[in-house]
Amino acid sequence: MKYLFYHTTPGKYIIALIFSLAFTGFSFAQSKTVSEQITDGIHLHDKGDYAGAIALYKKVLKQNSRNSQANYEIASSYFAMKDYENTIKHSNAVIAANGDYVDQAYILKGSTQDLQAKPEEAVKTYKAGISKFPKNYLLYYNLALTSFNLKEFKDTDEALMKGLRVNPAHASSHLLLGYSMNLQGNRVKSILALSNFLLLEPASARSAQGIAMLEENFKNEKSNTIKIKSAPGSKTDEFSTAELMLALLESSNSSELNKNKSTYELFAGNMKSLFTILGELKDKNKGFWWDFYVDFFYSLANENHSDAFSYYITQSKKDNVILKWLDDNKDKYKEMSDWYTAFKR
Repeated sequence: MKYLFYHTTPGKYIIALIFSLAFTGFSFAQSKTVSEQITDGIHLHDKGDYAGAIALYKKVLKQNSRNSQANYEIASSYFAMKDYENTIKHSNAVIAANGDYVDQAYILKGSTQDLQAKPEEAVKTYKAGISKFPKNYLLYYNLALTSFNLKEFKDTDEALMKGLRVNPAHASSHLLLGYSMNLQGNRVKSILALSNFLLLEPASARSAQGIAMLEENFKNEKSNTIKIKSAPGSKTDEFSTAELMLALLESSNSSELNKNKSTYELFAGNMKSLFTILGELKDKNKGFWWDFYVDFFYSLANENHSDAFSYYITQSKKDNVILKWLDDNKDKYKEMSDWYTAFKR
């Protein structure tokens, strides 16, 4: 399976400039300000004219080689042109100036090092950025992605969990965490993370992969699983009861009681059962998975949003049955949406 992941670099910030021209009977040619030149460069970059953008940024840097915005923007344009040496040079200039754009420069530098096949250096860069900017979730995500590709799953998971504490609405972090848990054979954790991803991003190409993996985790047969050895005395069975329930839920689908239910009705029922079981186990457990995911989905099930949730997250299947249910039950979707908006993490 090809994983649809990518490093996330900061977006562009277009500066709105308000200025006036004074007229005293004659027109005077006025040279553009530094901010205007940078803004013009950003426009050229956004149009794909990276060389033109770089030429403008160089003019600014001739006047002030420590201008943080110009250094960051020229690094971004060099990155787009795959000129990685100059990307790192100007990213370092931003970091050294220690003014604006420093957190974004760490992300750009780390992403560049990863593309240069220097993942260990990228890890060091992201960690240095996190030490200065512990609230930047994109630093955690990029660190996690590099660690994931290195098969350093413990580091991957720790970075993602910290990033999600900062921004619970970052869909890519949920997806990567779901894939990491799947590869490690942690089916329940994978379902929880993938479920949250699909709630945020239900109808993309990545969603199709996500729902396929989520459904696979309900089945007994597992492939592509990496067994991670735990340290002696570590707690490895916090989800063991729920893992056993997955097999029971799957087998119950063919029971006499469920024989007249559709595939999607069975799926919605299984999701509600799993969320309810986990919620009932929470009193005996604590930690990120229980406080962050189980609380959320147990509340969703208790508020009777399991049906709306289950149909909503399967949109990428493009099945007319799903689309019809969503169209016929707009009130249930709105109720779930209102609940989600009000839920505090």
